[in-house]
Amino acid sequence: MKKDIAIRALKTFWQAAIAYLVATLGTGVDLFEGEVIGGLLIGALAAGISASWNGVVQPLLDKCKGGEANA
Repeated sequence: MKKDIAIRALKTFWQAAIAYLVATLGTGVDLFEGEVIGGLLIGALAAGISASWNGVVQPLLDKCKGGEANA
């Protein structure tokens, strides 16, 4: 289960990072400016939130409901 959570978090990061880079490239901004790095950090934050939700919060909610964690 933990491997699945890590894979989901990694996919979430790449989805956010690629979307941000594509949007940024359209504006002509230098890829090594602080704004771009900040955007990639937002992608990392999204991945961390996804991992927290899938690995901690959702199993607790499922346990409180009396069911098992979603697969």
